[in-house]
Amino acid sequence: MEIRSSYLHNNFGQVFLQTILAFPPYSIVEVGVLDGYSLLHMAIAIEKLGSNVVIDAYDLWEDYEYNHGNMDDVKKLLSLRNVSHLVNLHKENAYEVHKKYENNMVDFLHFDISNDGDVFDFVMEKWTPKMRHCGLIFFEGGSEERDNVDWMVKYNKKPIRPAINSNKIANENYIYGTFSKFPSLTVMKKVTR
Repeated sequence: MEIRSSYLHNNFGQVFLQTILAFPPYSIVEVGVLDGYSLLHMAIAIEKLGSNVVIDAYDLWEDYEYNHGNMDDVKKLLSLRNVSHLVNLHKENAYEVHKKYENNMVDFLHFDISNDGDVFDFVMEKWTPKMRHCGLIFFEGGSEERDNVDWMVKYNKKPIRPAINSNKIANENYIYGTFSKFPSLTVMKKVTR
């Protein structure tokens, strides 16, 4: 089964897997699934830990008019790897998911929905209260190369890197860094309570 993911080329799946093994979370949320590459690696990490954590994964699936995955295909992928019991797949708008979570409830959030600077600002505003102290946010993008991909330029999207650097919430509540290999991955750790 072929999995599409911009993370695949640089094996970012191992970043997800090793981070979860090193810092076992009590709650994991993924917003934007596509074909399940990052989700699979997180589920494998949970399986290795022997944890009873169940990952909540949200996507619009076929209702997203651009690049999207298929929920049934992701279910098959997870089943083939014997980790389907560790994942709840949901069909939901990414801009509504935060409403399902109480404050200080999420340990690990992966956000990947055609990210741009406006999406980053949204995540900071809506998800920061939901994140626990020392919680991690993995956000696709953050490098200059990623900010200059065709669709970002064509549709005049707000770049991510300047948004990260200028976002007051990010700078007051997180320490962060970006894996710069394309597509890049910004990793943020909440340092405030």
